[in-house]
Amino acid sequence: MRGGESENVSKREKNGRGVGGREEHGKGDGELAEAARALERELSRFEELADAARRMSLETRKGIERAAKSTTEAAEAQQRVSVALGSLIAAIAAARDRHEATATALAARGEEIKRRAEQLGELFQRFAALGEEGRGINQLVQETAARQRDATSPEQIAEVVAAMDEVEGRMGRLADDARELAQAATAAGIVDLAEQADGMRQQVAAMRNKVGLLRKGLIARLPGATRPN
Repeated sequence: MRGGESENVSKREKNGRGVGGREEHGKGDGELAEAARALERELSRFEELADAARRMSLETRKGIERAAKSTTEAAEAQQRVSVALGSLIAAIAAARDRHEATATALAARGEEIKRRAEQLGELFQRFAALGEEGRGINQLVQETAARQRDATSPEQIAEVVAAMDEVEGRMGRLADDARELAQAATAAGIVDLAEQADGMRQQVAAMRNKVGLLRKGLIARLPGATRPN
């Protein structure tokens, strides 16, 4: 083989335009496309043979024999067309089944996403409510701290202690709610929300401890160091 011819063959193989290239391309087309191509090939061959049979002369014995042979070949080709057509119908049915199965799976996935979104929305609403409660408690802590700095008389101190009791109670409930939310988010597999809720619980618990220590210090300033009712 000359160098130019070798180079051309190499280019055809590389670009997938040779025999092997067509075979490799066909592998990825699927059964439906292959069945359609097979039907087209057989139908074209049948049409060629049938047309040839119609055109042959019947004026001589040899011509009649040739026409009969051509007609037989065309009839055999027709049978192959029927087989190819059956294969295409089967491939279409298989494609329909694949389509229906995929559509069913997609619809199920859509419902799963919808349920998941509703579940996630509910949990994040709970988290938002906890955040709002946390901001309310923080405001109360700031107000109580301001009152604590100005409290000098036993009555004022007792009022601040009572306010701190309320703050501690609300913090305790908030920490419990945050713990429950973290557990619910963990059970639902929502890792980021579980981490945020647990982080809130830890922050509230740490702040509650500080408020508790401050409240005890104020109680110690009361006459007789007794806790007011």
